[in-house]
Amino acid sequence: MKTTIQNRVRWFFLVWFFAALFQGLAAPLPARAQFGGGTIVFDPSVYARQLAQLQQETAAVQNLASQLQYMIKNTTGGGAGVWQSNQNLLANLGGLISEQEGLSYTFQGLSQQFQQLYPGYQVTGTPGAQSPQAMTTTTLNTLNGALASAQAQSQNFSAEQATLQQLEFKNQTAIGNLQAIQVSNELALAQVQQIQMLRQLVMAQMNSQNVAAANQVNAQVQSNLAAQAIFSQQYPGDSFNPTNNAPAPSQH
Repeated sequence: MKTTIQNRVRWFFLVWFFAALFQGLAAPLPARAQFGGGTIVFDPSVYARQLAQLQQETAAVQNLASQLQYMIKNTTGGGAGVWQSNQNLLANLGGLISEQEGLSYTFQGLSQQFQQLYPGYQVTGTPGAQSPQAMTTTTLNTLNGALASAQAQSQNFSAEQATLQQLEFKNQTAIGNLQAIQVSNELALAQVQQIQMLRQLVMAQMNSQNVAAANQVNAQVQSNLAAQAIFSQQYPGDSFNPTNNAPAPSQH
């Protein structure tokens, strides 16, 4: 595309130049003063004016050609195409928690799974209830998956550095406004991509922290329920308050 435009400019310049040259050469012969005896007097000032006119037209053509070359530089692309989507990487980072058999934010039925794993005040043995071992295993797997996600991000630093080096090279070698603008747009896309990576890290951290907190709360609740069951067996008729681990006053 660029070569075609340049060829057109060259042909345009040549046509205009030869047209101007032909116009100067094809101008009517200057008038010559005639005196008695048929003597013709040569007037060199006429040719001097024609030469000056031809030089002006040549300079105008050269100026136009320079302007066209400048326009070609400013409208020539080539600074785009470095940025690439990292959608697959983001999906894989989120899927690492699931691969470790943890409770991931990418899970479709996340809310229902969370309630099933950490039901709170639910008597052990109730249909659908998870064992304390299963809850602890899921929590540890979730923490392990969050660490694996962070590690995978760190392994992508070399690829990111290579992309930044390509953008820097295109920035240094930009020949016109369009290429400079395209490089700026590529850098803006790279910045948005980095923000997405930060969001993924925050999501993985929130994921693991919430699961760990839920497991701790659920373990405390199950401990209170177990203590209540033991107290009820030893002291029938008395009630047990799981919030302070103390028997409530008997209503005898």
